[in-house]
Amino acid sequence: MPKIVVLLECVGDPLPRFEAALDAAGIDGASVEVVADAGVRSPEDLHAAVAGASALLAPLTIAVDAALLDAAGPGLRVVANYAVGFDNIDRTACAAREVVVCNGPPPMTEPTADVAWGLLLATIRRFQEGIDLVRTGTWGGYDARLLLGHRLHRGTLLVVGAGRIGAAVARRSIGWEMEVLYTARSPKPGLEAAPISARRCELEDGLRVADAVVLTTALNEETRHLMDRRRLALMKPGSVLVNVSRGPVVDEQALAEALDAGRPMAAGLDVHEHEPRVHPALLDHPRAVLLPHIGSATHEDREDLTDICVTNIVETLAGRVAPFVVPAP
Repeated sequence: MPKIVVLLECVGDPLPRFEAALDAAGIDGASVEVVADAGVRSPEDLHAAVAGASALLAPLTIAVDAALLDAAGPGLRVVANYAVGFDNIDRTACAAREVVVCNGPPPMTEPTADVAWGLLLATIRRFQEGIDLVRTGTWGGYDARLLLGHRLHRGTLLVVGAGRIGAAVARRSIGWEMEVLYTARSPKPGLEAAPISARRCELEDGLRVADAVVLTTALNEETRHLMDRRRLALMKPGSVLVNVSRGPVVDEQALAEALDAGRPMAAGLDVHEHEPRVHPALLDHPRAVLLPHIGSATHEDREDLTDICVTNIVETLAGRVAPFVVPAP
């Protein structure tokens, strides 16, 4: 009988969701075990918990590697990641064992784009410095030259990695009447059409002219440290950098040095290179706005993600193609 192991405490109880979905699929006798503390268990305890599993529902914080797959055993058929990203999963090892890998893109799109824009506004208008000024009691009252930022209206936005989230970020620029540039492996006709009217460009060319740069690209060997010293130095004075993709896309040591040099003027990060550790030079930097990886953290979107993960698992166990299958490498 199928054994489903949930390696986190989901938002929205997965048990009744699995019960309903398994019943609708005609799968009898399945068990669902929730290991809410899986992220802090020793490898030995974690391996024991997944032994005999047919399906795993895993968070980004757990490495689904060959050792974990072998601990689950030959009956493992699917790993559903509780995220849109999947860099915690060894897809090569999964493919070798004929294990399907799934993710959940839709609930990540709109809330993450909202956070990207929140960070854009916070950085270019110097919100963090203003908040600190008020909270420390050092604000001396209105001053016409206090915390001068820069204008976003009719500026240039560069979206790096124009997938689902990148497109949602670009769509939100319409109200600011911005010129939109984007990078992507292939043209995006939907973005290039009115009213966004975006233009595809090379990364280096976009960095030289953009007032705001938002990173929404996937993490892989090509994008690791995509924003390094050389590319950061290309950013124009007064520009801002926002990262809502994956932390290692940015070389954070190089970013700290670049902020000291004023190019970019400020940075907003929802993700960090060595999560949960934050680079100490950024932690204390007045021009760094830092969030704890909350891009999709709404009740509604996380419950939707639970539903999608349940569907991905049950559809796979039923012998059908799940809605959101990650291609093998």
